[in-house]
Amino acid sequence: MHVLHFTPGSLDPENPRRHGTVAHMALASGNGEFQASCLYLAPRGQIAVEPTSQGRLLLVVNGKTRATFSNRLSIQALAGMGLLLEPGEQCQLASETGSVILSLEAPCLEADPCGISHPERVVGRQSPNFESN
Repeated sequence: MHVLHFTPGSLDPENPRRHGTVAHMALASGNGEFQASCLYLAPRGQIAVEPTSQGRLLLVVNGKTRATFSNRLSIQALAGMGLLLEPGEQCQLASETGSVILSLEAPCLEADPCGISHPERVVGRQSPNFESN
């Protein structure tokens, strides 16, 4: 067993994948079939999410992130929300407050109907407030 930390404080300041207000940290991989990594955006950080040949699931686990797509669609994703990008899809991520995002890549990713957001499911709902440090 290995314990993985992906909080902002656990990022190595000498990480070669750290660029100013953004850091990328690989967490696990599965022989090219699956990759898990973490993106950390400091306050006012932004990064381009380049297209890949695989699907990519971006899960916001802390903070707020704005995703802007080439068709000018812009989505504000809060902790507890995710975006499933199709192969070849790209976007720009930015955060005014800072955020931690898990990025999962695999050749075949499909959204399960149970998790897909729609107005009837989310309007007026309160998210539970879990204590964190």
